[in-house]
Amino acid sequence: MKSTTVNISETNKSYNIYVGSDFIHDRIEYYIKENAYFVVDAKVASLYRNIIPQNSSNVFIFQANEKTKTLSSVEKILLFLKNNGALRDSTLVAIGGGITGDTAAFAASIYMRGIKLVQVPTTLLSMVDSSVGGKTGVNLQGIKNNVGSFYQPSEVLIDSYFLNSLSNKEYLNGLAEAIKIAAVQDEEFFYFIDDNSQNILARKKCSMENLILKSCMLKAHVVEQDEKESGIRKLLNFGHTAAHGIESDSNYKIHHGFAVAIGMVYESEYALKHGHTDEKTYNAIKGLLHRLNYPVTYTPKNKDIMLAAVAKDKKAGKNGISIAVAGRNMQGVIINNVKPKEIIDLF
Repeated sequence: MKSTTVNISETNKSYNIYVGSDFIHDRIEYYIKENAYFVVDAKVASLYRNIIPQNSSNVFIFQANEKTKTLSSVEKILLFLKNNGALRDSTLVAIGGGITGDTAAFAASIYMRGIKLVQVPTTLLSMVDSSVGGKTGVNLQGIKNNVGSFYQPSEVLIDSYFLNSLSNKEYLNGLAEAIKIAAVQDEEFFYFIDDNSQNILARKKCSMENLILKSCMLKAHVVEQDEKESGIRKLLNFGHTAAHGIESDSNYKIHHGFAVAIGMVYESEYALKHGHTDEKTYNAIKGLLHRLNYPVTYTPKNKDIMLAAVAKDKKAGKNGISIAVAGRNMQGVIINNVKPKEIIDLF
């Protein structure tokens, strides 16, 4: 098992991220004995009956999707905790993908003003991105993650065993986030993904654990410097501004990672057009995504829906929005005061 540590200087808090295979059963058994509470994605509970606690008053089975990522679901989790005797020193273990992790973490952050949280991500997307960094949140009237908090977990347990049950689509959904962080943080890691793309697609254990650990290390480095997303952490939004428009326009039929992949291409096109990157970087990003079988173009159904979604982006200000792009040599750049229509007009 490999690990890395996140040190949040602002709050003097640190926690470990563990990456390995076939260790999660023992850790879950430990938390069962500790009388922890569990929020578990329903699909994960069904697939992994041998390791996921079942039929217990300490287990909340969550039907996770974008339409249940709401304040109503948070309230249900809070009532589950209250009605089953959770106290200030209790632990909540979130087992599932990003939606489960975000929703359960938000509940943990506000129950009795914060109880201990353990993240057990089960999708590649949540392993390389959403389980690390302390962002929690739910959707409000269709606006993604419009309500939430910053709340760091006590530990993150990443077992590559869970990757075996992912569909190819769900697997690629997460890989896009690893490509994103490489493109704005680490040129060497980007070309590691490029050079090892076939092993990564084949889910070779060594390649995958290296990819997950490196993604977590890069994200930890960013979060340590900027926990509340006031500066450098905004780089992690590369591809996401356009993605919000794509997701809304498709009524969320396009998975988040695929929308981010498309968004990276269009936002890179904007960066190239305005001199914030070069053709080598643009072509490298578009080329890798294409070779990995991501769509690299999108035909809008209704540009007004896309425009509304981008304009409501959390990075929006009075003078426009901020977008993150991969600059020359995969060095991230923040572009401020971009008019939402400038992004949508690229489609």
